[in-house]
Amino acid sequence: MSQVVRTQITCPRCRTTFSGIIEQIIDVGQDPQAKQRFLSGQINTLVCPNCGNPVAIGTPLVYHDPNKELLIVYVPMELNISQQERERVTGDLMRRLTEQIPPEKRRAYLLQPRQALTVPGMIDTILDADGITAEMREAQREKLRVMEMFLQANPDQWPGLVQEQDAHIDAQFFQLLLITAENAAQTGHEDMAQGLLALYNFLVENTAAGREAIAAAEAQEKVIQDISSELEALGENMTREQFMELVLRHAGDEQHIQALVGVMRPVFDYGFFQALTERIDAATGAEHDRLADLRDRLLNLTALLDQQTQAVLQRAADTLRVILNSEDLDAAIRPRLDEIDDTFLAVLQANIQAAEQQNNLEMSARLKLVLGRVLSILRESAPPQISFINKVMSAETDKAAQELIATEGAQFGGELLELMDAIADDLDASAQPATADRLRALRQYAEAHVAQ
Repeated sequence: MSQVVRTQITCPRCRTTFSGIIEQIIDVGQDPQAKQRFLSGQINTLVCPNCGNPVAIGTPLVYHDPNKELLIVYVPMELNISQQERERVTGDLMRRLTEQIPPEKRRAYLLQPRQALTVPGMIDTILDADGITAEMREAQREKLRVMEMFLQANPDQWPGLVQEQDAHIDAQFFQLLLITAENAAQTGHEDMAQGLLALYNFLVENTAAGREAIAAAEAQEKVIQDISSELEALGENMTREQFMELVLRHAGDEQHIQALVGVMRPVFDYGFFQALTERIDAATGAEHDRLADLRDRLLNLTALLDQQTQAVLQRAADTLRVILNSEDLDAAIRPRLDEIDDTFLAVLQANIQAAEQQNNLEMSARLKLVLGRVLSILRESAPPQISFINKVMSAETDKAAQELIATEGAQFGGELLELMDAIADDLDASAQPATADRLRALRQYAEAHVAQ
């Protein structure tokens, strides 16, 4: 797992001293998500709680990828330590890493770690191992330079820059732009994140690549709406035969077939494919070939969707395992908040149920402790409006909740009502109608006070 330690940090801007969590051992064999966090600059960048200044922490690091037999050690030059001390620090990191690797999995490469002089040098070594060449990295850096050029210019100059830099603005550029904005927000650079999002919106509307992306998204949305309308027309009592006819009707349209698989994956089960095979066996000539081709495409699409779903579940399971095995739960949870989503919580709840069914009281208690700390930290890090809604919903009585709304609700304005509507819809979707109804009732009460 990625081992973490607590340390005291002094903000270089306001001189506030605060406690922070840094990671020194990044073992992607144990914690696969740690690799992306490291490459995107999210590891060891802390935000000062007083002034909001992001503080990059220079600390010794070990990066380990057992699948590629890659081991890199980095000791920052700015620590200005002697060679003897450097060797001691490196030895301590290697000992801590090796202790968590089972003896039967230890290989010779662990005895010869590569030395990195800088973090960018570490990243280049990791990308080289992934097959990302220097030319590919330079192409990405060029896109980042173009991005920086836009941010440094006045928005009035953006139309001219679009004409000059059009060759660099493509689908990859838009993807990089969003990733950079997300990283900026997560590391406390809110102004930069807002600037990047404003640039994204401008480029989407004013470049050929952006207009193509909009057209593709609108076409995909229309296909999903068409499929949803057809399924709605068939109703809740749709038969297997009716669904088969719907699939066959769209057999020649790949977008509609993909949408059907995405929306109705559970219906594409053994019984469906058995019925389709019977139709293939009964057909001849071109019709036989057409149906056989459809079956192959459906099998490929369902297999791909299942792989993607399994990958999402595996990522959640990996994150849970790392947190569960950590001595300091908070230190393990906080750097991984972006990995904690509905899938993670579902996996956590499933593990709690499994532990209880197996009468494993120790594991059940540990998992429930993780759940409690995760929910607590999520509440701490939630935006003020979300925190207020949680506070209202946690009130013991409706009268107490109404008093909170009356005294504090107006400060949040109309956005509070929109969030209450959205959360109520989410509660309905997750089969919690009673909680959704209570929230909607409180929302009606809140509307009058927000208006005031």
